[in-house]
Amino acid sequence: MKEFFESISKKILHEIHDDEVMIINFDAEVSNFVRLNHSKIRQAGNVKQLDLSLSLIHKGKIHTSSLRLSGNIDRDTEILMKSLNYLRREMPELSTDPYLLYSKKKQSSFTSNCNSKINNQEILQNVLDYVSNEELVGIYSSGNIYRGFANSFGQFNWHESTSFNFDWSLYNNNDKAIKQNYAGTEWDYSRFKKILDEGKLKLSVLDNKEIKLKPGLQRVYLSPSALNEIIDMMSWGGFSYKANKIGSSPLHLMTKGDKQLNEVVTITEDLSSGIAPNFHEDGFIKPEKIELIRSGQFNTSLISPRSALEYSVDHNAAEYYESPVSIEIKPGNIPDDKITEYLKDGIYISNLWYLNFSDKNNARVTGLTRFGCFEVKDGEFIGPINTMRFDETIYNILGDNLFGLTNNQDMLMDCSTYEGRSSYSSTLPGAIVDEFKMTL
Repeated sequence: MKEFFESISKKILHEIHDDEVMIINFDAEVSNFVRLNHSKIRQAGNVKQLDLSLSLIHKGKIHTSSLRLSGNIDRDTEILMKSLNYLRREMPELSTDPYLLYSKKKQSSFTSNCNSKINNQEILQNVLDYVSNEELVGIYSSGNIYRGFANSFGQFNWHESTSFNFDWSLYNNNDKAIKQNYAGTEWDYSRFKKILDEGKLKLSVLDNKEIKLKPGLQRVYLSPSALNEIIDMMSWGGFSYKANKIGSSPLHLMTKGDKQLNEVVTITEDLSSGIAPNFHEDGFIKPEKIELIRSGQFNTSLISPRSALEYSVDHNAAEYYESPVSIEIKPGNIPDDKITEYLKDGIYISNLWYLNFSDKNNARVTGLTRFGCFEVKDGEFIGPINTMRFDETIYNILGDNLFGLTNNQDMLMDCSTYEGRSSYSSTLPGAIVDEFKMTL
């Protein structure tokens, strides 16, 4: 794949005039998808797709064309040359871009974590053997993701990674379910077995009588999956420099110093913990780590090149939407195998959904409990709870009311596959929170 991109980008760049700048971005994948139902493989498929975008820059103007390629270099080159001519033809009609900024410094790079330790046949056989007596429904995806960059200054960047993402639900005879996920870059059967055993235990508790909770304040445990839903909302402009400048960030009170989180909370954009590339679509190289929140205090924003030009600040090669692509929360000291013991009396929340802001200015989020939420007494699961709506601020969840974070983290990969497998990920611990507000 790398050789294909190198070859076709050289052909395009050879045609660029002296007064033009060309930026080429390449996005490809070779993926396997397997759908399971009744703990059996029902559908299996393979996807290979290659996408390439040409961005032509001339006299402060930029015009971009994106195409899906066939992999036949002669045919694709012909189509791309026609696209280049189209960009040139339309360029006079465009206005100049006042915030156009791209890398002019040659910073080539190569990163790869592609390996042969993901044996799909062996993995799926292990899964089927272990869930043969369970009602499992899910989808398993795996394979290689490729990202490439080239420009007319001679810069060439390449990133490739291998990963898997298994998303499933276990059902009981009453159509109640426990939702689980296991993702990573190397399959660990013992880790998968531990996750599934936890799911089986929770599934057995689902048959107990449902407990009707009343609205009020609850001590809760938020699993990494549940916490991830809240972090997603937090990332919706929370770390964006531009959003903070225009006042639309949910964390603007933190940036002003009016609010802070618990001192145990450190949030980092950490490329080393995920599978995203280390280069920006305009050629800038990203720092491996950016501490966004350090020991509860807001440290820095994600600043895109456009925001840097608009506000006359230095950028840190953030994407233009200025949201994390590989976020990590530093673990705490609650033993992962003693969560219910530390929770003691409270609500164990495995999943949340339908989240939205109820008061964005104050970082207040609302949403619903979902699969596998239980009442816990004296450190033991008692029974499933009814669906509840919560309404709480991030400043309480990760600030004043945070009891602690677990000492282990889960890697959670974005399951989105709308145009291709996502390279976004989160590496998060679980959290025990006091006085978590349940409203309905």
